[in-house]
Amino acid sequence: MPRKVRQVFTNFSAGELNPLLNARTDAKAYFEGARQCKNWYLLDEGGVMRRPATQFTAELPAESRVIPFIFSEDETALFVLSNNRLDVYNSSGVAIDSNITTNCNWTTAQLFELNYAQFGDTIFLTNRNNPIIQIKRNSASSFAVSLYAFELDEDIVVSGAYKTHAPFYKYESPTVSVTLSSAATGTGRTITASANVWTNAYVGHYIRVDGSQIKITGYTSATVITGTIIEAVAGGTGPHNDWQEELFSAVRGFPQAVSFHDNRLFFAGGRDAPSVVVASQIGGYFNFNTGTGLANEAINVSITSDSVNEIRHLLSGRNLQIFTDAGEFFVPQTADQAITPATIAFLRQTPYGCNRANPVPFDGATIFTSKNGKSIREYVYSDLEQAYKSNSISVLSSQVINNPKQLTMMTGNEERPEQFAYFLNSGSTLDGQIAVFHSIRDEKIAGWTIWNTKTNDKFHSITSVNEFLFVITKRILPSGTKYLLEKFSNDDSITVDCSTLTTVYQKGSPVVKGASQSGATLLIDGITTAPKILETFSIAGNATIYIIQAVTNTATNEYSIQLDKSLAASPADNAVVTIVKGFTHTVNAIYEATNVVEAVYGNGALGTYTIDANSRITLTNAPQPTGVRVGYNFTPILETMPIDKEIDTGPLTGQPRRINKAIIDISGGLDVTMKASDIGAKELIIQQSNFTLGSDLSAETGKKEFNFLGYSKSPTITISQNEPLPLKVLGLAMEIQFAWLLQQWWWWYQLVYQL
Repeated sequence: MPRKVRQVFTNFSAGELNPLLNARTDAKAYFEGARQCKNWYLLDEGGVMRRPATQFTAELPAESRVIPFIFSEDETALFVLSNNRLDVYNSSGVAIDSNITTNCNWTTAQLFELNYAQFGDTIFLTNRNNPIIQIKRNSASSFAVSLYAFELDEDIVVSGAYKTHAPFYKYESPTVSVTLSSAATGTGRTITASANVWTNAYVGHYIRVDGSQIKITGYTSATVITGTIIEAVAGGTGPHNDWQEELFSAVRGFPQAVSFHDNRLFFAGGRDAPSVVVASQIGGYFNFNTGTGLANEAINVSITSDSVNEIRHLLSGRNLQIFTDAGEFFVPQTADQAITPATIAFLRQTPYGCNRANPVPFDGATIFTSKNGKSIREYVYSDLEQAYKSNSISVLSSQVINNPKQLTMMTGNEERPEQFAYFLNSGSTLDGQIAVFHSIRDEKIAGWTIWNTKTNDKFHSITSVNEFLFVITKRILPSGTKYLLEKFSNDDSITVDCSTLTTVYQKGSPVVKGASQSGATLLIDGITTAPKILETFSIAGNATIYIIQAVTNTATNEYSIQLDKSLAASPADNAVVTIVKGFTHTVNAIYEATNVVEAVYGNGALGTYTIDANSRITLTNAPQPTGVRVGYNFTPILETMPIDKEIDTGPLTGQPRRINKAIIDISGGLDVTMKASDIGAKELIIQQSNFTLGSDLSAETGKKEFNFLGYSKSPTITISQNEPLPLKVLGLAMEIQFAWLLQQWWWWYQLVYQL
């Protein structure tokens, strides 16, 4: 006899799981995850909701990257960096300072190599091939870009050459020495190296010999230069093995890592000194003079290990965390002990290495992408072991990760308390898709989803500011590629990407022609496009709405309009007529002619429309007296893991079975479809939205039951939504039928089906 069992998916908190887990019915995540979980937002309660849609905020001049600037809780901004250019937008997407080009030394190819750190009103940008940049807020609408410069000592100067408080480093072999023509202060001194060291690029930079600084003023050969001795060299003319050059320069490259920690500014990961870490004097963010090694003076040290460690990121947390290409370190520090030149040390914790995407703090840990770009790890401190651990948080969902180029995180708000980390993929298979991680550490909840946008378009850059998530989207339009700044909406009613509101097409500048008109006929002038029957309008902002019953063209741009009712009052001559309901709507010009958009009004999906040459769409059904929302649809897909069940004889794995019944628990759902993976299974629609004039649909809430036909050895159920409308899925239950007789039937069914 056939047996029936019940299988329940009470939640989907584990998100999308790796296909390699298809047989792991012993794993807890199996019945809390999904084979596909795309374009969903994981809820703390365990259900899923259609992901937030994006709103168009601004069209950008070129390929760009966005980073946040947070001056205060009430004043935030977005820095949009493009090729040798900076544009600043507020959190509403309005440009507040545009086309800044001075000192913007980055190129398009370097955009995602930039690291940054903010202190107060200034952000520092670092890149190993370019000088350090600082962007300073002058006012709420004014920002300036300048080159970072190490402090000069105005008390020590010779002929315009100042002593600098820059960090120094010995790049050459310890055996390479320099000899001076004179050890006394003054200009025109000759410095001769014992090996080929110098190039013309050294002119204008500094060296330090036995602790005394010399500014290079001329180049003679690879072994000979001239300079100004700013401080007399106590050791005489030499030769001197104790000499150093500037750690960061056009000759040796610049730091790629930057952070503020323990009231010091840290730089690290120079192009030619990848393992060196320097820190400013306490409170002196431009002074890197190591002096005599006092506790408040600058720090200049290298990470020593069995291999060269290229420092890629610094992050200030409980400790100063250091991420390299070969492992993860930290600087030990107690609450009552500051980092000093005498106490600083680097402890290697884990051996995984980090790629070039900035790590971010999240849920009590720091999350980063492994060097190979294939996994996401959390770097978390263990009080018990007094050390950091690096655990993979993507091991069950590694297929959603492909070399992320940007990371960001965002905590929720009162309406959505969830917290998420976002990873913008760049690898070929997932390029432009966002891997989204949801975690509640205390509840041992962790799950992944994938977000994408319409076909051929890609998310290009991502960041968060306060409660908002922003993206730069690369959109392929009829005329070519555009880069758009978009904001993920916190409004669940917005369901299309890159959404904007249309305006009702006004058919010119209609006004009342002639005063003292009355009755149910109105003469209107200034109409360039003939109005249509059933279109509606108001006069001079009056609340009364009139419906057009008939239209007669009496002269150029002049029409006699038959109304559905008599005029409420005699309108004044030239009173403005506002068409408030019409079939033709004007859309934002970013979409371009021949572009296809979805139109949505309330709970109604009005359909797909092609934009004409005048940036208009003509709706098949007239909406209510306001504009409609247009944009691009995206499809949420939730496919269960293969439906399996442990019974007294073991799991059903491999046995043919039928899903007799499926019960979906939804909240606020419209146009929801379900489909089983069974052969010949049909798509079942819970409720289809088809907006008609004057109507609106009520969203479905509660448990909906469906019966399925067909058999499978590995059945799944797919829940999706074709129309851009709200949807929450809270759970899923199934009744599964199986028996030995079904196995025999399955064999014959397969044989006949394949014949």
